[in-house]
Amino acid sequence: MATPSIDLMILGALKEAPMSAYDMDKLMDARALRKWVRVSTPSIYRNLIKLCEAGCVEGAAVREGNAPEKTVYTITDAGRERFDELMRKVAETPARVDFDFTPVIANLYVTDERSGRALLATIRERYREQAERLAAYAPEVPRLEARANLELRAATYALAVDWLDRFERDFYHPGVPAELRGWAAGMAPDGSGDTLAADRGASVPTFDWEAWRAAYERRHASAADAPHQRDEPR
Repeated sequence: MATPSIDLMILGALKEAPMSAYDMDKLMDARALRKWVRVSTPSIYRNLIKLCEAGCVEGAAVREGNAPEKTVYTITDAGRERFDELMRKVAETPARVDFDFTPVIANLYVTDERSGRALLATIRERYREQAERLAAYAPEVPRLEARANLELRAATYALAVDWLDRFERDFYHPGVPAELRGWAAGMAPDGSGDTLAADRGASVPTFDWEAWRAAYERRHASAADAPHQRDEPR
């Protein structure tokens, strides 16, 4: 996870109460935060030091009874401003979803069908196990935000399983020429099918992404303008 997100978790904890790095680490464990937020023990200690140097946090040595001396951190006014800034920044970050199996999907077209189906089955089972595990675990988590995030992840894993089912059916649909295995129906370059089937020495078809995107934007811009054109007075 990027440093701003770790800083946000640290400052949020200190807004709740002053605490040591050790206490903060245990708090995140107790709230099951690491089940759905990537913040490691070393990153807490490392980023607390950086936040102190930036004036967002102040540390003071404290000794309680016979316990060893520890540093207790308190958020400053600058830290509260930084917290608000990071909340906005993270909330405004463009949405992004990553699946680690996408390189496998991208290379199925150069893999034989038996091996490809076996790979898809492996991925599907891995995601199904995660979905079932999180769905079973989430109801036992008492904090609402933690439970909701676990449910979100479980639903995402389940969604990936459904997608893999549909993708496998489409990708290995009977009658699709091997040369077009990587192309969506009706979107392969003109003449690529029969030509490649007859002449294996033909050049590999390519896809002009920029041209496709430009055409896509034109179509949707026209669709968006259509209601306004109908509403114009005559």
